[in-house]
Amino acid sequence: LARTRPLFAPPPASSPSSDSSASPRWLVTNGDTTIGPVHTDLLVRGYLGGRIPLHCRVREVGWDAWRPLERIREIGSLHRRSALDTAPLSLKEATERLPVTRDVGELLTSALALAALVLDANAGLVHRYRSPVGTPVTSAVFGVPAERLGEVLSAGDPSYQAALRGKGLCGAPRQGLAERLVAERLQHDAPLSSVAMAPVIASGRLIALLELGRTEHVFRADDGAELAEFAAQVARRIG
Repeated sequence: LARTRPLFAPPPASSPSSDSSASPRWLVTNGDTTIGPVHTDLLVRGYLGGRIPLHCRVREVGWDAWRPLERIREIGSLHRRSALDTAPLSLKEATERLPVTRDVGELLTSALALAALVLDANAGLVHRYRSPVGTPVTSAVFGVPAERLGEVLSAGDPSYQAALRGKGLCGAPRQGLAERLVAERLQHDAPLSSVAMAPVIASGRLIALLELGRTEHVFRADDGAELAEFAAQVARRIG
């Protein structure tokens, strides 16, 4: 963000993005200077043109919390692909990156990180079924306070009950009780627009639940299907 030159040229008046109510509007700061509000396409153009450095922080108009620039889905995807040319582009590819290990906890932790990376999730949890407890216990986190580790899901938790039936979730928190409770568990610094859950079932046993959340750009049905297939591949590794 330079004071001596414009951040970017404004789009023409006829540009669809300049008057689209569907496009988020962002404020951008480098700690000294704040500009905006700007639409996502201008944010991306500023980043690609080098006028918005990655150390800047952003927040959507109407929100109180600032977040790192790379937490914006479009920017984060561009940054990861430029910084990590070998980053998996699909969960099918990500399956090949899972560690070869007998440690189920290590495998599930890696699976959570890969799923969050590929699906551009902002937060995620793994709940691993523990026989002595009788219900799943939170064993890995992504973008969520570590204090959540060790928490126990209740036997009646709707996400757990869905997993016991071999069913996943994919939808907005307002869609149902299960989705809302998953969103509350993820406790992200901005409201989640969408959550997804996939059970990891090996040899007919529920091993774990993978839960993910996004602050923007809802999970589509094919995201949910891809996550379910990924969870099945993780289960095969465990089996």
